[in-house]
Formats: sequence, C-alpha cells, structure tokens
Amino acid sequence: MTDGLPSESDLLTSIASEAEVSEDVVRDVLAETDVSLTRPLPAHRRLVAHRLYVSGVKSGTENGTDGPFERDIPLGPGAWAVASRNNSAGKSSLMWALTWALRGDQDELYLRTDTRRWFRYIRVDAEVSGVPVSFRIRQDEHGLCEGVLLTADVIGQLTDLGGESQSGPGVRLVETVESPDAYTAMVGRFMMQRLGLRPLQLFSSDAGAPEEGGERDGTIQVHGWPAYFSVIALASASDSILFGRTAIGQLPTRFIQVFLDVPFTTDWMTADISMKDSRQTTRHVIRRSKADAAVREQRWQPLQEELAKAKTRLEQVRSARPDLPARIAAVEDTSRALLLLKTRLGRAKATAEEARQARIHDDRAMRRASESAAARSLFAALDPHACPRCETSINDERRGWEDNHQRCAVCASPLQVDSVDEDERQAVLGGLRKQLAASQEAERVAKAAVAGIERQLGQAQTAAGSAVAAAEQEQGQAAYLAQLRDAEANVARLTGALEVVSQLGQTPTVDDAAERVLAAAAAILKDLASSTTRDLFTELNQQIVTLARELGVKNLRSVKLDLAGRVNAMKSDNTRPTPFSKLSPGERLRLRIAVIVSLIRVGRQHGIHSHPGLLVIDSPADVEIVEGDMKILLEQLRSLGDNEGLQVVIATMHEAVWDVFPGERLIVGPDQQHLF
Repeated sequence: MTDGLPSESDLLTSIASEAEVSEDVVRDVLAETDVSLTRPLPAHRRLVAHRLYVSGVKSGTENGTDGPFERDIPLGPGAWAVASRNNSAGKSSLMWALTWALRGDQDELYLRTDTRRWFRYIRVDAEVSGVPVSFRIRQDEHGLCEGVLLTADVIGQLTDLGGESQSGPGVRLVETVESPDAYTAMVGRFMMQRLGLRPLQLFSSDAGAPEEGGERDGTIQVHGWPAYFSVIALASASDSILFGRTAIGQLPTRFIQVFLDVPFTTDWMTADISMKDSRQTTRHVIRRSKADAAVREQRWQPLQEELAKAKTRLEQVRSARPDLPARIAAVEDTSRALLLLKTRLGRAKATAEEARQARIHDDRAMRRASESAAARSLFAALDPHACPRCETSINDERRGWEDNHQRCAVCASPLQVDSVDEDERQAVLGGLRKQLAASQEAERVAKAAVAGIERQLGQAQTAAGSAVAAAEQEQGQAAYLAQLRDAEANVARLTGALEVVSQLGQTPTVDDAAERVLAAAAAILKDLASSTTRDLFTELNQQIVTLARELGVKNLRSVKLDLAGRVNAMKSDNTRPTPFSKLSPGERLRLRIAVIVSLIRVGRQHGIHSHPGLLVIDSPADVEIVEGDMKILLEQLRSLGDNEGLQVVIATMHEAVWDVFPGERLIVGPDQQHLF
C-alpha cells in the first residue's frame, strides 16, 4: 500500500514549495498540528470477544419469568448466533450488553429501555490486538455506578475468573471509574491506543452562518471510538446512512479509508481541519477589526473630552495638597506662647493683688490717721494684720473698737491717748498721702498689666484655636490621598481606554504562512489518499456486487463507491444510480454487510488487517427477506466466521438459523425461547 508513495523528504519539499515557505516552517507547522508525513506502517488490528457474562433481576414481565438471572456465554473467533423461537426473548438485550461493554457507551441501536434496568452486572472478556482485557460494568437503579478494566498475561487467566470475581493469578486492575462518561472515556482511550486509531475530525459549517469568501463559520466535530464502532456493530436496516450516524464530511468514506489502511487519511483530514479553523480565526480577527473601527469612531472624541476633564481635576486635587507638618508646628508654637502668657498672667495677677492689698492698707492707714485719736496715738506704731502671738487675723470689728473705744485692736488694752503736735501730725499725714498715691499708682499699673496680658492671652487662645482647627482639618490627609488616587486612576483609565480605542480597527497583520502550509499539506496528502482509495474502490466494487447478490440483493448490476461515500448502485435497466437511502431496508442491510465484508477481503488480499475483524448484527431477518434469501444470508455470515477468520455475532429468531448454525454456535435459552 505504500509502494510508490513519495518519501517524507519529498513531501516536505513539495509542501514547502507550494506554500512558498522554508522546510523548517513546514516542519514546525505540521508538528504543532500533529500532521505526519511519515509513511504509515501496516496496521494489524484485532478484536475478539471471548466471554459475555450478565446477571440481574427481571421484573414486570408478562410471561412468568420474573426473578434473578445469570447468563455466562463463552465466545471466540467464528460465527455465533443469539437465537430464539419467539420475539422479546432477550436477544437484543444481550447484544446491548455486549456492545455497551466494548463500545464504551450505550448504542441506541440495541438499547431497550424496558429491559436495561434488569441488568446489574455486565462482563466481557476480550483480546484487543493481542492484549487480554476484561470490561466490567456494575449498575444500580440510576445506571452505571462502577466500571472496571482488568488485564492479564493470557486470556485464559481472565476467562477462568468466576462471575463477578476480579482477582486471580496474573490478573491486574488497570482502572476503575464511577460514572457513565468516565467509562466511555476509559474504553475509548484504551481501544484507540491498542488499535492504533486516531480521532476523525470534521469541520461542520453552522446553519445560517454568513458566507465570506466562499467559506462559513462552523465547529470542529471529533469522532472517536464510538463512531468507529459503527463499522463493527452494523446499523439496522432502517438506517439510511452506510456507516455511522452522520454523513457530514463524507464520514462513511473516512471509515472505509481507515479500515483499508489508506495512507495519510487522518493526516490530510487533520491538516484540512486545522487550516479551516485557522482561516475561521483570521476571519474573526478581521471581522472584529471592522467592528472595532466603528467603535473607535463613536468613542474617541467623548473619551478625549473626558480625559481632559480628568486631568484638570487631578491638578486641582494636587494643588490642595495638605501641609500637616507646618500646621502641627503652628499648634506647638501657639501652645508655647499660650503657656507663657498664662504664666505671666498669673504673676501679673499676683502682683496686682499685692498692689491692691497695699493700697487698701495705705488707704485704711490714711483714714485712721485722719479720723480718730486712737489712730493718731498709734500713728507711728505697728499696724499688724494678725496677732503676733497666735496669728489670728485682726478683723474690722476690732479695729472699729480701737477707733471708737480707744482699745488696742491687738490686745484690747486701753490706749493712752496723748495730744499730738499738729505740725507733726500734718507731716505724718503728708507722708501717708504720698504712700497712698504710690500704692494707688502701683495698683493701677498692675491692673493695666493684667488687662494687657489678658488681651494678649485672648489673642493667643484665638490663634491656638485656629492652629488646632487648621491642623485637625489637615489631618484629613487620608481623604486627600484617596481623592488623589481616584483622580490619578481615572486619568490612567481614560488614557488606557483612549489608547485602546485609538488602536481599534487597525488592520491586523495576518501571517498566513501556517494556513498556506496546512492548505498545501491537506491538498497533497488528500490527493495521495484519494488516488489510493480509488484504486482500492475499483477492486471493492466488484467484490461488493458479487457478495450482495449472494446475500439476496436482486437485479444489482453494479456499484461504484466514490469519495463522497455514495454507493451509486445500478439496478436492472436503470440509467441512473440509486442512492443508498432509496434502497429498501433489506437491500440496505445486505449491501452494508457486503461493503464491510468486501472491505475486509480486499484488505487482506493486500496484506491489510486494519479492520478489527468483529461484526455484530442484530436481527437481520426483521426486514423483507424471503425464506431462501435469509438462509443464504445466514450461510454467508457463518462462512465469514469459518473461512475468513472473522468473529460474527448475530441475533435472530428466523427459523433458518437452526439449520445453518451448529448447536455449539447457537446461544439459546434452555427452552429455545427465553435467553435468560
């Protein structure tokens, strides 16, 4: 299959030349997108089911078969028929269990919602490309609750395990999962790896998406192991698609190419998908650029004006920056001045009080000297304010007694009032007047000093209060800083927004080198794959016609598979081919079987063992196949197992199965009615 294919070096040179880039660029782009130019090695895929074990509890039946059940079915290479003589005997349920374990998720083709709940444990022992494995599923009322993958050195170590047992000589646990999705992923990973399959990626255009340059936006669809399984478990007769659930991207043809080992099938598909995805990204960039240009026109001027206002506001905030240290210094200065003035005021008041007391004393002395003989007699004597003995104050009453009754205000003794010389008395009075005038002046000066200091103190208190108020106001620096941060952040935000808006709509620089490389690689590799496919299809077409006729397809003159996945069946004297979907259900089923079997036969003629070699077909007699044709179909299916080395598992209630299949190849119930 690889004879005549260009070498990796030749392909590298051709792609680089077509894309007008260096070979290093080609290597980098293809490595990044996982596209290989290496000639593929022949695949040898093999999938054989050796044992199917199920157990559970039947309920709600109308035939009296409710209750626990357990069924252990040995399998192996060759043809097997799950058979019964009546319908609703459990055939499709067993096929559902087999395919679920091997496919990873439940196939709607075999799903029976009314019987699914009966099953509690499903087990399939198999060999996958020579690796012994056991797939285990445990169900509860909600569905799968545990999935287990076991392996061993030889398949016998697994098949020797009883029922639900998971341990034995050579048996090893690979993985355990606890949800349906996790089980699907586990089986998919294992099967794809062991069978050497790569996911098939298709680009599906979105319905209603506008067309740009002949292309529309879409999404990448990835088809993994469940999709490949459609070439193992064949669709029912009512299905109008050759293989799989969709014909988008010519998927049926891709399955055929993969299982014919057509070189570069997945590589050209990957390159094509990567190229389309890259072009879509480029369209999105250009589309966004145009939208951004419109936004720029609408938003630039308002942003510019808003930025100017924000800058003005920032300058205003900065100019009002508080000077807290100076305010604190002012408070300290005024506080010191206030303290000094209070000290001075205290001293001045003390001095004024002393002056007042002196003036009062002088005034009293003057009056006494002027008014009483007692005073005159004591004029030159001492005038104590308190008793020199006990320090008791001499009050005004005692002094009155002294003046009126001539008794000493200190000791109350009678005074000896002598006559006084008038000149001497006048001289004494003159001295007293001078002393009184001096004390009065001293009191006036002291009071004036107190008043002056009090005025200064009032001014100082006002200044101190103002300084404290100013300092308290300046202590709002945190609020100022918050305002400053807000103003600066607003300017920065608007500056950034203006820069972004200014760049909106600028024509992006698109380097399409990668797109050119991928486009060139896709075209060159697709051409190689298509050329090989056409050669193989020429051989396939005749094989399909021969086998389809043997399977009972009447009046079939020819088929012509094409790269679009069309069968192009020519029947009778028709001048135009009949589409696969227009064939009868029975013809579709038989033609589908003919295509897959011919694919395997032609492949093996070329040394290709790419198909896993397992076919599962449910109820092939449920369509309009006449008695003789059904026997021929069953004989052909048995021959595929006996002579082609395939494993074929069918389910049928057709009477011919009892004649065609030997007893050891029939999977039946004890009464040939109910399988469990």
